[in-house]
Amino acid sequence: MSSLPVTDMSAHKPTSPAISMHSRDLASRWNQLRPIVDVLEELDVILETDAEAARLVSDILNDGGDGDVADEERELMELARVEQEQRTVHRQALEQKLLDLIVPKDPTYFSSGVTLEIIAGAGGREAGLFARELLEMYRLLCVDRGWHFTLVQELTMVGDDIISTGSESPLSKACLEIVGEPNPIATDARRFGAYGQLRCEAGVHRVQRVPVTSKQGKIHTSTVAVSVIPSSDEISVDLPERDLSWAFFRASGAGGQHVNRTDSAVRLTHIPTGTVVTCQQERSQHVNKRIALEMLRERLVNSKVRSQTEAERSLRRCQIGHLDRSEKVRTYNYPQDRVTDHRLSRSWAGIFRFMRQTTGLSEAIQAFVQRDQSLRLHNLLSQTQSFNEGQSTA
Repeated sequence: MSSLPVTDMSAHKPTSPAISMHSRDLASRWNQLRPIVDVLEELDVILETDAEAARLVSDILNDGGDGDVADEERELMELARVEQEQRTVHRQALEQKLLDLIVPKDPTYFSSGVTLEIIAGAGGREAGLFARELLEMYRLLCVDRGWHFTLVQELTMVGDDIISTGSESPLSKACLEIVGEPNPIATDARRFGAYGQLRCEAGVHRVQRVPVTSKQGKIHTSTVAVSVIPSSDEISVDLPERDLSWAFFRASGAGGQHVNRTDSAVRLTHIPTGTVVTCQQERSQHVNKRIALEMLRERLVNSKVRSQTEAERSLRRCQIGHLDRSEKVRTYNYPQDRVTDHRLSRSWAGIFRFMRQTTGLSEAIQAFVQRDQSLRLHNLLSQTQSFNEGQSTA
């Protein structure tokens, strides 16, 4: 791929405001595209180098006739192979970077804070025991990732047939607060924050095995629900002047002649939401403006808190569902030593790799991230195709 010419915007002397605005638009667009072009050019160099190395190896083999290759040429071929492996790793990293630049990203994926809840569902004591094992699985993942985690709630099952034995007792519900920063240099799922990696764990987890208390030796199916909610940052509200509409009028009520002679009262409207506040507490218009601004900010923050709380409740209800055995996102089949993710239509051998190691869970997280990125890329291409078809028929 040939290098694209870089336009020096400073060299152009706009002769009108329209031309100046057009130049700024071009410069802004180029700044957005430049990182993509840089990656494409670097990929082009790697592909050309691979092609040259392949031709070199082919020439050596052709000159060797019946396989009689000199030691010096063998060393050259081995060096070419090692360098190609290194370029392959670099190429894969660049391809991932290119996808990250092209495919739209959800900013919450980079959220470092997450609240993870584990709730025992169908299956009674067996569900509680599996909930305890899932809690340990996520704890091990946090340790492996270097994340900070806090167990903020732990409710154990109690009953006539259940004896609470501390860390071995069946769980009714547990809540973990996790903080894990994204790794900006990672090329796998670790480039996202804790929420971006753990969001795929939300849903009903189904376990199939013979309970330790079973006398018949029959396989039982139990469920545990997991909800994953991104932590809410401290809520703030920006109030740019363009979103504010001020109106001033004469105050009414007690306050003497000054109140009725000056436009000291303030009516402030937040244009995007239509929220209106008024203030006529003080004799000074300047003071009333400041008070009205704080009143508006407080009202918008409260509204945002209510909306965010309701959104979290809705997300939690959606993730947990009815805790039914049919509402599963993943099945842990102990007799077959297999873990199946039903969203990915993929299975992994070795439950131990999930429950006691982090390799299995890490592979599942990475597979989910790749599938999500593929879906986003497909949607982007579909939207682009629809737009182009609409333009051609217009």
